[in-house]
Amino acid sequence: MDSDRQVQPIARRTFLKLTGLAAGGAVIPGALAAPIPALAQAVGGGTLNFGHLGDFQYFDPYLLPLADWPMFNQIYNVLARYDDTLEPQPELAESWEFSDDGLTLTFKLRPGVKFHNGRDFVADDVKSSLEYAQDPEVGANIRTLARAVESVEVVDDVTVAFHFAEPTPAAFDLIDLLFIINRETIEEINSNPVGTGPFRFAEWAPGDFARFERFEEYWKESIPYLNEVIVRAIPDAATLVANLEGGTLDLIAAPPASEFERLEAAEGIKVVRGFPGGLVWDLSLNTGREPFDNKLVRQALQYALDRERIVDIVFFNVSDAWLQPQSDKSPLYDPYLEGYYTFDLDRARSLLEEAGYADGFEFTVLTATTNPDGARLLQVYQADLAQIGITLNIDEVEPAQYRPRALDLDFDAAIFTYGRASKDPASLFGTTGVWRPGPEPVNLSNFTSEEYRRLIAEGQREVDSERRQEIYQELNRYQLEESFILVIAPVVRWWAMKDTVEGFASNLDSMPILEQVKIEG
Repeated sequence: MDSDRQVQPIARRTFLKLTGLAAGGAVIPGALAAPIPALAQAVGGGTLNFGHLGDFQYFDPYLLPLADWPMFNQIYNVLARYDDTLEPQPELAESWEFSDDGLTLTFKLRPGVKFHNGRDFVADDVKSSLEYAQDPEVGANIRTLARAVESVEVVDDVTVAFHFAEPTPAAFDLIDLLFIINRETIEEINSNPVGTGPFRFAEWAPGDFARFERFEEYWKESIPYLNEVIVRAIPDAATLVANLEGGTLDLIAAPPASEFERLEAAEGIKVVRGFPGGLVWDLSLNTGREPFDNKLVRQALQYALDRERIVDIVFFNVSDAWLQPQSDKSPLYDPYLEGYYTFDLDRARSLLEEAGYADGFEFTVLTATTNPDGARLLQVYQADLAQIGITLNIDEVEPAQYRPRALDLDFDAAIFTYGRASKDPASLFGTTGVWRPGPEPVNLSNFTSEEYRRLIAEGQREVDSERRQEIYQELNRYQLEESFILVIAPVVRWWAMKDTVEGFASNLDSMPILEQVKIEG
């Protein structure tokens, strides 16, 4: 992260400000690819043609698959959104206040807000959205965040209170992801998504595009500027880049890191980088399967992972090598742990011998086609592991297969990109699929222990910043010793666009925000 980011004090600062708080607010350059058909430009505000690798999977904002990120902030709003200093800013809530004991968070909602179907937004919609996110049948990615709320009280149409069982310093990590859904259409969300956002869902041609039209009754005055946004499902990175350079697309998401320097220097194109740490690459080892039930084997894999070389070869030095789960601005971070594991094949070989695997072993890693860098980094790792007798096979599958297999722990190991690395460590460890303590729901490494659960629980409820730092540094040392997850590097989300595109923004999770985008000239 940038050196001036002040992440460490956030949880305590937020908690101490609760009472009376009212916030103010590898592609070859020039490679040929078949152009996609141009869609008609709208009159006036125009059309933004947004290219994205892969197609939409759902319109449910709580499932959070990466392919769906272009639409979250277009269809939906949240009650409050973090700015880039982790301060919550008003959206559908005008103000908020914590009770003196820190157990109740009350929101005053913005009056006069309309859903896309014309109905007024009221407090009952907040309650139903939160309860929907808590429903285990929904399978929401944010469910573990939402479960911190014990109950929701609708005081009146513009007042809603969240009640917690214990002080929750990371409460706004939930609020920042709690996209509000129309309670009357919530059961139709994947065919008829209705929110209060700047663009309303218009049509979806699976495998081709999804179209979103300007919402004329949007509650923010005079925006959005665009008439429509068309998100195009692009099959591969070469086509993505070629269609931006050819002028068919106005904006593309997550082009290959190999293209960053060239596109940054290209005439008529500009690049915008997202907030580092919204997502982080990791290799999760299934501790329920041999040989990853053996801690010495897991530690050997840490020593065999050359993070610096992966950043150089795969990410073209656009990212940084990480050993710890969050950046050096987090209370989790401990500078003395940076040398805990270094790239050392001799040490890895010695640990394998001690664990009873002197002759090595073979395993398969699950990864998704929509994250091609996952397969590339595995190829680098594959070559190093071969030197110590380990055969790594790569199983690269489509998203429709990847998600259910990941949730069912149907893998030896898997490449994931975990989120909330830019937020409070209570959310990172307590709620993400990779790090959550289990046993219900179990994390994606099938790892759990009483000590792990204890440390996470203590960190979640502690409000004193110094004590929190002690807890999280102890937790950090513990997870490194257990090594059920191998942290690799943060995903640096970036976008390339025509230089006529103005007003593009993204949130801390690197989800695009298009409400103030306009096309000049």
